[in-house]
Formats: sequence, C-alpha cells, structure tokens
Amino acid sequence: MSGLTDLMQGKIPNEILLVIQERTRQEGKWGEQNHNDYYWLGILGEESGEVSKALIENSIVAGVPETSHDGRVMHLNVQELNTSDLEKEIIHVAAVAIAWLEAIHRRKYP
Repeated sequence: MSGLTDLMQGKIPNEILLVIQERTRQEGKWGEQNHNDYYWLGILGEESGEVSKALIENSIVAGVPETSHDGRVMHLNVQELNTSDLEKEIIHVAAVAIAWLEAIHRRKYP
C-alpha cells in the first residue's frame, strides 16, 4: 500500500511522520525561521546538494557502473545501494520545504 493510499484512508504514512519529526527537530534547534525567499532557496539548495552527495558517495561505494570520459564502463560490481543517508537527506529537503512554506504563510496570513 502506498503512502498516498494510507493518507486517503486517514492514516499518516511513515514517510510523512519522519518529515514531521525532522521538522520538529529543526524548530527545536533553530526556533521559528522567517527568512526571505532567496535565503530559503539557498537553504533548500544546500539540502538538495546533500542528497546529491549521499547518492554519489553511495554509488561509488557500491560500485555502480560509471562511464569514463572515453565511454568505457569503469565499475562492474553492482551492489544494493545503502540508502540510509540518502533517505535522511531527502527527509531534510522535505522538512526545509515545509518550513519555507510555513514562513510564506506567516507573511501572507499574519
């Protein structure tokens, strides 16, 4: 069953709960944040960069095939990727996006 199906049935999917937990952690650490949209974009960009970094680092460790500059395949030892860092960083991206939306709503609906 997908998270969307759970949500439609009134159940909160685990993925949403993880984002809420991270959002709560961020609020506890930084308090209410009311940055302008350009600053928020920078924060979100940094977090999405962390997603990219986790994906690249896990791909290299797992030996995912990579093509060299001359077109040769460099790695053939394909393994299951360890996605724990990737998942953590995606949760951070979602939580920051929600924090940004909260800040927009505070400005729009004071």
